[in-house]
Formats: sequence, C-alpha cells, structure tokens
Amino acid sequence: MIPAPAPHFPADADAMTRLLERLSRIAPRHPRWALDWLLAQEAQCRARGDRAGALDALVLRFYLLEHRGRALELQADLHRAAEDAAPTLMPLQAARVAEALGRLAYQQGNYLDATEHWSRALDWAERAKDEHMGVSARIGLGQIHYAMGAWSTGLRFHRDALQRLQGLNDSYLAAKVAINLGVGHLESQQLEDAERQFSHGLAAARRGGHQEFEAEAHWHLAQTALARGQMPLAVADCRLALNLANRLQHHWLEAAASRTWTEIALARGDETAAIRSTRHGLALAERIQSKAEQRRAHLQLAKLLERLGDHREALQHLWRVVDLQTELDRQAQGSGPAALSRLPTAVDEGLSYQGPSAN
Repeated sequence: MIPAPAPHFPADADAMTRLLERLSRIAPRHPRWALDWLLAQEAQCRARGDRAGALDALVLRFYLLEHRGRALELQADLHRAAEDAAPTLMPLQAARVAEALGRLAYQQGNYLDATEHWSRALDWAERAKDEHMGVSARIGLGQIHYAMGAWSTGLRFHRDALQRLQGLNDSYLAAKVAINLGVGHLESQQLEDAERQFSHGLAAARRGGHQEFEAEAHWHLAQTALARGQMPLAVADCRLALNLANRLQHHWLEAAASRTWTEIALARGDETAAIRSTRHGLALAERIQSKAEQRRAHLQLAKLLERLGDHREALQHLWRVVDLQTELDRQAQGSGPAALSRLPTAVDEGLSYQGPSAN
C-alpha cells in the first residue's frame, strides 16, 4: 500500500512543508496517485465548504505538476482560485495562490504579471505572518531583477530570503534560495561563490527529496564547471541533470540543460550533437510556452546553422529571435519603472540582512 500523507487541510506553514516533502518523495514513484490524492482532497474540502483547504490542495497539485513541466494545466484553475481566495479572510491561501501564479507568469516571460503576483504574495504573506511564503515571494521578486539584468539587486532579495529562512527547517526553500543565489553569483562571474551555493542547493534538495532541485543544481554545476574549463565535470553534471529532468518530465529544466549540452558538444567539436541538442531543447520550450527559452534556442540554432553554411534556415531562426525578443521587450517595458517601482521599496524596507555587494 502507498503511504498516504495525513490529510490535514488547510495546512499551516510547517504542515504544508512536511506534506510537500512527503509528496515529493512519493510522486517520482507514484505520480498519478499523488495527483489523484490531492484532487480528491480538494474535492472533499470543497464539498464540506472548506475553501482554505481546497486552495491548499490545489497549490500542492500545482507544485507537483510544475516540476513535471505541466504547470500550464492549472492556469485557469489558479486564476479562478485567486478570485476565491479573499485576502482579508484567507491571507495565507491568497499568498500561496498568488505565488503560484507568479511562477506561471515568469515561466512564460510575462514579467509584469509575475511582478504583480509576487508583490501581492509578499503583502499577504506578511499579513498572515508566514515566513515560508514571504521567502518564496522574495525569491520570485529577485528573479524578476535577474530577468532585467539587475544581478546585484536580485542577489539582495535572495540574501534577504536566506536570512529569513534561518530556523524554518524548510529543505525545499533552502534548495531554491541557494540555487538562486548561485545563479546571481554565476552571472556576476563569481564562480567559486556560485559553485558553493549550487552545492548547498544540491545538499538541501537531497535532504528533502526534491529531485527537481537536485537536477537543477547539477545543471548549474555543469555551467560553472564549463566556465572554469573543467570539461569532465561539466559533462558528468549535465548528463545527470538531463537524465533526471527527463525522468521527471521537467521540460523547462531539460530545455535549459540542453542548451548547456550544446555548449559542451561545441567545445568537443561535435556540431551534429550540438544541433540535435538545441532542436530538442527548442521543442521542449515550445511545449511549455517559455518565450525566453525559445528565444535562446532559436539564437543557438541560428549561430550553429550559419556556422555550417545553412544561411537560409539560420535567417528563419533569427527572425524568430527578433519576434520573441520584441514580445519579451514589450513585457519588460511593462515591468519597467512603473511596474517595478515598488520593488526597491520592498527591498529597502524588508531587508534585515545586508551582505557584501554582489559586484
């Protein structure tokens, strides 16, 4: 018999964390059962008028689907839930739904929507006095700054999230914030700091059984090793990331790791493998409607095909890069000074930890 998590809905922060960790361990072996169990819990909660419990079950279902590249399946349900989650009555559930919607918007490159959702999640988490959700929202807002190229400011959000995480005993958030800190250091060319954070993220992911973060940590470790010229390590970590992402059906991560495998193949002089990997990543990015990943894959293909003398197809991919960049720029402009005006305030007012500058 499959061990069932105790059906305690609605869940406080600690209970939600324990339930997520238990489901994370069960889902890789019994994904259909875990999703069906949550769907049944949601239906039972609704039947007895327990709106908060139903929303908690929906958010947990989103987490499991997101890690398997299927988050878009719940987009309509989450938008309906946002209307149902009255912040004055259920601030914690409202924060959880808003945080999930922020992740969906971010995946699709809709940074304005992501900013609004994560800002609401932070407000409502503070109203509910829930540090777990406050940490999640701060991680998301830091990612928005990363998307705008503001690595130092994004790192400030993530350092604040790390400080607030102390004492929460949450392996899921520990893995997530460490990986995001590592990304900021990697993009700032602080390779030793990046490797240390990715290793912390890997350890936390293994401790909590969060295989999606284990795979992501391996991908970033591969990027770091490649940047340091450590080809054997880059190959080993990237293979681990790709195999695990494929097994989990984590399409976004597999697409992203495929780009790194393309770079590895080029460094080894294998242009055929590079093209095959990039086309595979593009197909996955299209499946999950990630504009940013599609743009990166089209750009990689354009460069590869031009290098091989196929200028006609290279040009087709370049036009797609232009189209996708136009969409992303339009969304970025919407996420510019007006939409992001409150983010520096959120950082300045919310920071309890001011570490050394990222630059």
